[in-house]
Amino acid sequence: MLVVFLKLMQRNRSQKVSILIVPEDDAEPYSFRISTHMVKLLYVVGAVLIVHILVGAIFYWKYASLYSFNTKILAYNSQLQKDNKRVVALADQFYALENEYKKVKGLLGVDIESSQQMADVGGRQNFDSSQLFDNIVPAVQINRKSSLDFEKSNKQFFLSPKKSKIHSFAENIPTLLPVKGFLTFDFQKEGWFQPKTHSGIDIVAKKGTLIRAAGAGVVIFAGWTYDLGNLIIIEHGGGILSYYGHNQRLLKSEKIYVKKGEPIALLGTSGKSSGPHLHFEIWRDGVPVDPREFILAFNETIVIN
Repeated sequence: MLVVFLKLMQRNRSQKVSILIVPEDDAEPYSFRISTHMVKLLYVVGAVLIVHILVGAIFYWKYASLYSFNTKILAYNSQLQKDNKRVVALADQFYALENEYKKVKGLLGVDIESSQQMADVGGRQNFDSSQLFDNIVPAVQINRKSSLDFEKSNKQFFLSPKKSKIHSFAENIPTLLPVKGFLTFDFQKEGWFQPKTHSGIDIVAKKGTLIRAAGAGVVIFAGWTYDLGNLIIIEHGGGILSYYGHNQRLLKSEKIYVKKGEPIALLGTSGKSSGPHLHFEIWRDGVPVDPREFILAFNETIVIN
């Protein structure tokens, strides 16, 4: 077998391949001869190179895809970490607001569970709006039988879909809440255990918030006072006046008729004030009365959303 292979090698040694190279210029063409074994070797080397190139291209494509995927994973991971930090920050803010909510409820003396139960018990199916018209319009006043009954009827009215019609029907009566915010000081009468009086309510809100007329009427005073700063007083008729104090700026002047809900001032800290809030009073027949007797949506001041 070995002898046959050697004979074949010796026979093939004489087989040559001539390669002629002809230049484009006038130079002499030249040629060289290589053996068929060399040609076969070149074929093998070329095939191996092509295979290596194809394999390398495939591996490069896979590596590039994997690198792109890893880059996206890193970007998603970075975004996830940022979102996680935001969630943690929002959770901290939530717990802080929840604690502040409980503090404010404690300061206001509001029992969350009992107030919710009262709202559930009140309902609106047994509410007769004609009785409310009879009490408000002819007498130009609201008589409270008890604080509990008032709060129940107040909640019923707040939930009633006819509240806007009643507001428009009783245009001159100050039933509209001047500004939405936190109730920080309630109405207080002088008594044995209460040596100091507070003729109205204090509602805290953001400085510059629009203050609206609680009812339609004529502005009888718009100016500066020592205690209440920029003060505006509206006469609603029937001996009823409404006071709006500590304003940053007055938007109405005297002898101007204003509609219910019309902006009349900007909330501020003028006068003897410790912070931005509205001091709101209602007077009837020359005597300050509890605004709860008139402000039908009064609960908005103590509900913290």
